[in-house]
Amino acid sequence: MSKRAGIDRRQFLKTSAAGIVGAGLLGPSRGPLSRYSSAQEALKIKNYRVLGRTGFKVSDIGFGGADLQEPGLLEAAIAAGINYVDTAEHYNRGGSEKTVGEVLKKGTIDRKSIFITTKLNISRGEHTKDTIKGRALKCLERLQMEYIDCLQIHMVPAVEQLKHEGFHAAFQELKAEGKVRFLGISCHGAQYGEVPVSMEDIMLAAAEDGRFDLVLFVYNFLQEEQGNRILRACKAKGIGTTLMKANPVIEYRDLTAMIDEAKKAGRDVPPQATKMLDLYKSRVDASEAFKKKYNLGSFEEIRSAAIRFGLSHPDVHSSCPSITNYSDLEAYLALSGTNLNPVEARMLADYRDLQGRFYCRHACGLCESRCPSGVPVNTIMRYNHYFVSQHRERRAMVKYAEMQAAKADLCGSCAGHCEAACPYGVPVQGLLVGAHHRLTLA
Repeated sequence: MSKRAGIDRRQFLKTSAAGIVGAGLLGPSRGPLSRYSSAQEALKIKNYRVLGRTGFKVSDIGFGGADLQEPGLLEAAIAAGINYVDTAEHYNRGGSEKTVGEVLKKGTIDRKSIFITTKLNISRGEHTKDTIKGRALKCLERLQMEYIDCLQIHMVPAVEQLKHEGFHAAFQELKAEGKVRFLGISCHGAQYGEVPVSMEDIMLAAAEDGRFDLVLFVYNFLQEEQGNRILRACKAKGIGTTLMKANPVIEYRDLTAMIDEAKKAGRDVPPQATKMLDLYKSRVDASEAFKKKYNLGSFEEIRSAAIRFGLSHPDVHSSCPSITNYSDLEAYLALSGTNLNPVEARMLADYRDLQGRFYCRHACGLCESRCPSGVPVNTIMRYNHYFVSQHRERRAMVKYAEMQAAKADLCGSCAGHCEAACPYGVPVQGLLVGAHHRLTLA
């Protein structure tokens, strides 16, 4: 079990049996959040939605298996009614798929009642129909299943990849053989080494293509407009929609510590870091007033409202967070079947005004072409999100270390071309400096 497991399986089952919805990662229940933390509510999925033209009724909360290692965690999720499970061939080097297979192979769960989607990344190297088909069959081996409900092209970085002939040919053969049922994509925008392109352009092109049955993309209250355009396009084509990174709320609590450590070690403090600290300090009083206004103990309590923002959209079929422990599971189950209330809507609007400029929009990439050093802003900030918001510190640091591209250590002495290009006024350069410190412990 993860070191961040919070409550363990025994405690989760005890809580579930008692019908007590705990706060989990949402923190103590106060103010507008308290009505969703009643001891009378059971830890069960309360809402199912038809996943587009697949016709499958999926739980409004899905199970993101990026760091899945413990079979009992998935078993508990399925027992609570979660029936949408997202994995990929490279999650835990295939370990996530193996864990899903281990759970479903026991025979205590009706395979037809669970929608399983897995993903293949084809953005690097040469991939033929045969190699792609072989990899999909390996996924089936690890999953110990006769078929996959949806096979996705993972992390599509460019519109051209949507038409990858080898992938589509492999999919058609697999579908004819009864080994896959539906076709999908996931998208994080451009990857490093690729020509910058926005997630919106890729997703709209996928909807127009007409062959894709399911999409996984970023939608949250801080980048609502592009998400709404994607949702409208998908609805028009009957495409199933699932969300990732529905929670954009991040507090950068370690900026002061980074500066203090640098000073103690006699290192120069990048001016961007000092600039960022000044920006944060200018918002402290406003932040405290915000917390008092909504009776919040911490900004973590906004996260439940952020998830409900996505769930409240009628064209969203499932929100699919990475669930790594029983506390996460308990917290997300408490959100099933709930909608954003007027107080929470005002709270998110106020948060957008107060802190929205500090959020580097996922899968945006609009500033990357302006960087003279080729720093992959979109990718680095995604890893930073893994670290800060999803508490997947080790994965974030490993991914950053493995990245074969210019890193953000170059950003401290730059003229700030990315910030000048950002249409949202995000202090991108300062965020990158902080991300490099965080992801390298430098």
